Amino acid sequence: MRTIPTQRLRLVPVDRSNAQALWRVMQSTELRTYQDLPTMDCAQFVTLMSSRGSRFGPGCSGRFEWLIEHGEARVPIGWVSLRIGERSGESGEIGYSVLAEHRGKGLATEAVRALVGEAFDEGKLRALRAYCLPENQASRELLRRIGFREDGVLKHGASLRGRAVDVLTFALEAPR
Repeated sequence: MRTIPTQRLRLVPVDRSNAQALWRVMQSTELRTYQDLPTMDCAQFVTLMSSRGSRFGPGCSGRFEWLIEHGEARVPIGWVSLRIGERSGESGEIGYSVLAEHRGKGLATEAVRALVGEAFDEGKLRALRAYCLPENQASRELLRRIGFREDGVLKHGASLRGRAVDVLTFALEAPR
């Protein structure tokens, strides 16, 4: 995995050296409005992040995380992730989250657009999927801006605060 620079951000691969920074970001309660996040302690989280593969490229599988850093001070403001299944080496699933005080500035769009480029260019994926809760209008708009098309509803496709919830499904194919 490599650091992905954008105009205002740096997407930095998460490993043992920066997993604590991601864990601290994930403790922000507003992030739990639309997603269940791990409730493990910091040491467990660092161990989990350390166990993930660091090689990203064609034919690889696993879950890959990048910490979103903003500005000259490289302030951690969220993360983006890419999940590639072992059997579906040509497609992946993206995820993302940005702290509330950094929303509405196009930063999440910039980060997700960079991740999409990385998935298609470096990972040689042919398609991406994304999921969000129907009431998460900002996420729906972000996905549409980048070119994802809404293609259905997955009944009870996620869990939120211990209950099954429906999710909207989105798809994006690699440019030809």
